[in-house]
Amino acid sequence: MRDELFFVTLFICALTDIVTYRIKNKVLLVSAAGLLLSDLFLYSKADIREDLVSMGVVILILFPVFLTGVLAAGDIKLLALSAMYTGLSGFVALAEGAAAASACLALIVSISKKEPLYKARFPFAFALFLGAIPMWFF
Repeated sequence: MRDELFFVTLFICALTDIVTYRIKNKVLLVSAAGLLLSDLFLYSKADIREDLVSMGVVILILFPVFLTGVLAAGDIKLLALSAMYTGLSGFVALAEGAAAASACLALIVSISKKEPLYKARFPFAFALFLGAIPMWFF
């Protein structure tokens, strides 16, 4: 159930990020509540603690990145939610996949718009979704 909820959340966030360059807080809150409720009723209560610790660690690590303007607040919140779903060890693999997908998307956008690579603006939620695809199939 966790994997399906994570997939649906990333898919919805990717679609809205492609269209509006925004990630809706309502989607993130509903997904986080669904995850915590499924942990409460289907899994152990230790999973809730692990999910919250993973989220907190990612927020603490990525907050300086937000302050520099590299990632937006919605991207940080989506990454924190992703850490809740995958745990810290799975989050490292997810971040590697998202970094590779982000590099590819930035190159594609830069070439297609004929602008410098550092000015390439692309939907990060879509890159995160592409980076998470190997987690479901391998």
